[in-house]
Amino acid sequence: MNNHSSALSRIGASWLDGFLAPYVLFWRHGRLLFDAVMQNLRSRYAGSVLGLAWLIVGPAILLGLYTLLYTVVFKVKPTNLSIKDYIFYIFSGLVPFIAFGQALGAGASSLATDRALLLNRIFPAELIPAREVLAAGAFIVVSGSILMGAKLLMGEAHLVWLLLPVLVVLLGMATMGVVWAFAIANLIMKDIQQIIGYIVMVLLIASPIAYTPEMVPQSLRVLLYANPFAYYVQAFQSILVLGRMPDPILVTGCVVFAFVSFHGMFKAFGLGKRIIADHI
Repeated sequence: MNNHSSALSRIGASWLDGFLAPYVLFWRHGRLLFDAVMQNLRSRYAGSVLGLAWLIVGPAILLGLYTLLYTVVFKVKPTNLSIKDYIFYIFSGLVPFIAFGQALGAGASSLATDRALLLNRIFPAELIPAREVLAAGAFIVVSGSILMGAKLLMGEAHLVWLLLPVLVVLLGMATMGVVWAFAIANLIMKDIQQIIGYIVMVLLIASPIAYTPEMVPQSLRVLLYANPFAYYVQAFQSILVLGRMPDPILVTGCVVFAFVSFHGMFKAFGLGKRIIADHI
């Protein structure tokens, strides 16, 4: 009986160690990762006149462009949204989409292009794609702040906004897992960068960014639930624009996809380090 209990304890401890491993890695190298992210952002805008101010100017231009496009050119108006809320609805859906696209594009090629950092044993390989994901996260923080600021100026504020940091973390975890997978795959197949372009294009069409789920025919609406990214888009729109708690199925999807992607791909990345060693 004691041997059986001891074996179960060892299994439980081993599982817990495996579950906590990615969090421990980020905690131990937190300062190093933060410096790498800041250096990434500075180098991204180095030489430009506005510098890091582009993090604010870019989303503002985007918001203005889509306002013009969908209210003047296309003249789309969902029956359950005002023109103002529809503009914010589109913008709040685009924010996570653009951040995901930036993270996926830069993160997938990060191992192949940053070989010098791969040779640096102080900086774990897992954190190289993670650096790109966190740098892309700056776009969400700034853009979300702009949107909330605009809503506040219009006299709107919602308690549910307090859930936004949790949603951003869940999206970051899901994105991190996807980027880890593509970063390893990119070392083997150089076609990955071309494939990513089409994946991003499909996600743009398949996610309810410029349309509401109610605008999708009932027979096709099930496809929205087959798209993991659509859960995060709808959750952002629900919290930021509609000011209400996302549907339970959206919350469940966001949590499940985040943990499965993050932990599953962290484990797969560890196993794929042999591939990294062969390509240094």
